[in-house]
Amino acid sequence: MVQKLNKDCKQKKRRKKEKKKREEKMIIKNKKIQFTQKTISTFSAILISLLLMTDVNAKNTDQEAQKIIAEQLKATFNQTTFKNFSRAPMQDWWQAEISNEVIYFSPKEALMFFGELYTKNGVSLTQETRKKWQAARTEKLDISAALTIGTGAIQIIEFTDTDCPFCLRFNRWVTAKNDDYKHLHGKDLFTRKLILTPIDQLHPNAHKESVHILCQSSDKWEEETTKTLESKITYADMDDCQKGKDLLLQHREIAKGFGVSATPTLVIDGQIIQGFNQKKLADIINTKMNSLSENKAKVSEGNTRDLEKI
Repeated sequence: MVQKLNKDCKQKKRRKKEKKKREEKMIIKNKKIQFTQKTISTFSAILISLLLMTDVNAKNTDQEAQKIIAEQLKATFNQTTFKNFSRAPMQDWWQAEISNEVIYFSPKEALMFFGELYTKNGVSLTQETRKKWQAARTEKLDISAALTIGTGAIQIIEFTDTDCPFCLRFNRWVTAKNDDYKHLHGKDLFTRKLILTPIDQLHPNAHKESVHILCQSSDKWEEETTKTLESKITYADMDDCQKGKDLLLQHREIAKGFGVSATPTLVIDGQIIQGFNQKKLADIINTKMNSLSENKAKVSEGNTRDLEKI
């Protein structure tokens, strides 16, 4: 009996000892896990910080390089005024905007060239860059003071000089286009936003002519603009008023802020065209008209489906 009790007692002690060992092992294991998790967390935080620092340093380095190379471009071609300076899609080349065009600059070779860059698929990277820059500029353009001619679906913003021969050619072309469309469809094709931009150095009388147009009521803007462009009105018959002078100052400020240096300067569908480029204008207008036709067809198809449901 005594032997049995001693045996039971020994077994209890052994089990208790084994249990304690298991508990101690579990505590050590948990501590290891916690230490590992903490270490991983700390390492991750350090790694993220390093990556962020690397990214910031890379950006800072790129910005510093951009400033240095922009200064080099100014020094090399000191008669140029440019903006939108950035890396070009060619190694070690940079790009900038000069007079609404994309130029490419190599600081290593001190070379600059105008031209189109194409991918192997025939996509003009230059045109994509040009469109991006022009869209950003036109979004900020305030035309609230512009003269409005027509109520069509396609808007054209026109910076025009009344003594400019190419402005005259554009006015004849756009008027004929609009008249043909109106004859077929009974409505205007264009909404023209006219900003009078007399270039005094070339056309000293354009200021007086612009004031005359701006003195008119809105129903006479188109007629008087055409008469002035076509030289079908004498200076003696032109109006002169304070309202016209004040409005012309606003037009000049809009043109200056937009960087207009030649007329006509046209803005259509977010693209800027300097001069009367008839082919480019026709291409943009045809694309825009096709897009409007497709949208109209989709709306019509949607309405038909709705009627079928009814």
